[in-house]
Amino acid sequence: MMGIRQKISHLSRYLHRSEWFIKLFNLTCHDQPAAPGLVLIQIDGLAYPQLQQALDKGEMPFLKHLLQNRQYRLHRTYSGLPSTTPACQGELFYGLQTAVPAFSFMDRESGQIVRMYEPATATKVEIALANNGHSPLLKGGSAYVANFTGGAEEPHFCPAALGWGLPLRRAKPWVLALFLLTHWLSFARLAALLVIEFGLALVDFLRGIIEGQDFFKELKFIPTRVGICILLRELATIGAYLDVARGLPVIHLNFLGYDEQAHRRGPDSLFAHWSLKGIDAAIGKIWYAAQRSQRRKYQVWIYSDHGQERVISYEERFGTPPQKAICHVFSKAGISQTLRSAPGRGDQTLRIRWFGGKRIQRLFPIFDDSGPDLDTPQPLLAALGPVGHLYLHHPLPRERQIEIAKLLATEACIPVVMIKDTPNRVRAFTDEGEFILPQQAAALFGDDHPFLSALGRDWIALCHHPNAGDWILVGWRKGRPPMSFAIENGAHAGAGPQETAAFTLLPGSVQLSAHGNPFPRAIHLRKAIQAFLGISATVAQ
Repeated sequence: MMGIRQKISHLSRYLHRSEWFIKLFNLTCHDQPAAPGLVLIQIDGLAYPQLQQALDKGEMPFLKHLLQNRQYRLHRTYSGLPSTTPACQGELFYGLQTAVPAFSFMDRESGQIVRMYEPATATKVEIALANNGHSPLLKGGSAYVANFTGGAEEPHFCPAALGWGLPLRRAKPWVLALFLLTHWLSFARLAALLVIEFGLALVDFLRGIIEGQDFFKELKFIPTRVGICILLRELATIGAYLDVARGLPVIHLNFLGYDEQAHRRGPDSLFAHWSLKGIDAAIGKIWYAAQRSQRRKYQVWIYSDHGQERVISYEERFGTPPQKAICHVFSKAGISQTLRSAPGRGDQTLRIRWFGGKRIQRLFPIFDDSGPDLDTPQPLLAALGPVGHLYLHHPLPRERQIEIAKLLATEACIPVVMIKDTPNRVRAFTDEGEFILPQQAAALFGDDHPFLSALGRDWIALCHHPNAGDWILVGWRKGRPPMSFAIENGAHAGAGPQETAAFTLLPGSVQLSAHGNPFPRAIHLRKAIQAFLGISATVAQ
């Protein structure tokens, strides 16, 4: 009887349309039915408290089903600093904490402000990560919509690999047409979702205009919202279907929709939480596809990289952009008033460039007026969120650096201004005085902060990063409302309780050890993945 069942199972597999297209797309397969496989799904920017709220309100019924009926466990995890996707993925994929000092920073080698959605920048950082002696986590697998490829052989929609990967880009037109025809129901559903999301985006556009938002920024947000929240999500889901059917050892997906909406409207907004319903449905489809796979024994793990704080922009709070306030400080200190900075528009609309088409690149160009002027000591600002980096090309004596830090805190009203001190120490300045980290972390961030024990150490690592600023500007401390140096309603990068509160949702059998720390982080998730897949922690010499 078992022999007949196995034959029927094999026959049904080979008759399945996924098998046809694996052959038509000339994709490789991995037939190891007893070997473990992992589908790793990232929900970008979703904080642990926001996930709990979504579960309580019924916005993520499949994740709730995993918790109640499939023996999954929810873990509260710490994002690390900076609380950004590149830093978290650098730690998860390559085992290196504080891989970057921020999402936007000055590359001291070139003297240019760079941003992690730029292909050249992401590639350069990843090459450095790959040379740190640790095995890339996604080797032999695939990656969708990630800042780094993680060593994946088939990256798709990543800064370093724009658009679909080579196997699908090389597919013959008639194969693509047949794929659309045989999946017409899925693509009809996708078209309906795009129409619905476009309608919601239009309503949101009108709401933004009524509230006094910039017309052209709101207009640009319509196609980016539809593209990132719906199209990228669905294309990544379709790709994961094929990869599961092929038996790839590890598959990583990043769903950007919630993070995109949260930056624009706030992490607790209705529009941000609306996107979670579609993400939940996509996870459910992938989970069931993974259970049906006959080429590998898959588990599906779900995690977030960081959360977000609801913020007010510096410009809205003080009526002037931070660049102008900083110019005033430098003028008072007798330094040139000219300040070069990256545009403070935020980074969200430019992630649509990851689709890779030349027309998209032209529609959403990267404007940069931040080139270096190495002949004058003009300050340079990189600030795309609640953590900013302020640079001088010609370093000042320590006394002058401290003087300007105090002026930035008192005259420019920056909540916290940090400068590096000894290798294991940072000096922090506020309008109330000077503090030393890590010893006085509680005085700055509150003794009730859930991750206080790690903050001091991580701020030291961030401030001592080779590409960190001469002054690190921090938009939040205890007793003050969170603030961003960019114009946005949701933000992350700093040490706020929400932006540092990530999560993992794992099968109950998985041990997520923090080695004495009550809240694990990406490095512990990495170790759990390596143990599950049976891969080495270091690169073979």
